[in-house]
Amino acid sequence: MTLRAALLYADDVAAVVAMADNGGSSGRLTAELSIPPPGDVRNCLVALAQDEAMAELLQHRFQGGALTGHTVGNLVIAALTELRGGFGQAVDAAGRLLAVKGRVHPATTALVSLRARVQGGVVEGQVAVGETTATIEAVSLDPVDPPAYPPAVKAILEADQVLLGPGSLYTSLIATVLVPGISTALRQTSARRIFVCNTRMQPGETGGLDAVAHVGALLAHCPGPSIDAAVVQSPVKGSDGVTVGPGTWPWPEIELIEADVAAPDEGHDPARLSTTLASLS
Repeated sequence: MTLRAALLYADDVAAVVAMADNGGSSGRLTAELSIPPPGDVRNCLVALAQDEAMAELLQHRFQGGALTGHTVGNLVIAALTELRGGFGQAVDAAGRLLAVKGRVHPATTALVSLRARVQGGVVEGQVAVGETTATIEAVSLDPVDPPAYPPAVKAILEADQVLLGPGSLYTSLIATVLVPGISTALRQTSARRIFVCNTRMQPGETGGLDAVAHVGALLAHCPGPSIDAAVVQSPVKGSDGVTVGPGTWPWPEIELIEADVAAPDEGHDPARLSTTLASLS
């Protein structure tokens, strides 16, 4: 949704994507071929695709046989990794196939896994972290210092505006900034850095968390000056909608923007989100 919103007002769009997914088709390809998980990258490529027929093809998921659960796009990116000699080159090649408007970069091309410290112990793997019912205290990557993908760093440093989220707080957004080179670029860029808070809590992962808790979790994992503004849905949507939180906004250096950016299904509406984000550029 953020990429679709950005396309409505930005001249040049780049996505930097977390690489810790270990579930489904992506997890199987990582285990079998020792390549980074392609699923989240594929979804971002499709969001930026100008070739709708090719986008539909790459999103097709096999329903039978040995390929059950795999998407065509994941298999294409895996094949291109072998053909082009690397995962980053494969993502670029897939982007050309889809005629994407913009660029998609993995945060790292190293193989990484996500782990969480929760009340009562440690949870291993992105899927398990996302599904845990225990309160998440902190997340980390293994290894802790994977190299950032250079084009991703370049995109952040050269941007006019950097958008963080919406999306799964720990398993997507924070998993991205845990790559040291990405967090360093985020602190060093001269771009306006805007956190787009989820409209609703994610069961398990962010149950009970308000917007202050969302921002607090991000800052705990990416300390220093890393965001300049936060967009929070107003009015609150549903019983599981994310509120700003009680009391005053605790960060005077971070502008709080309360705006109606929700769609009828209570997710983000690209057009409404675009209007808000364009006003902050």
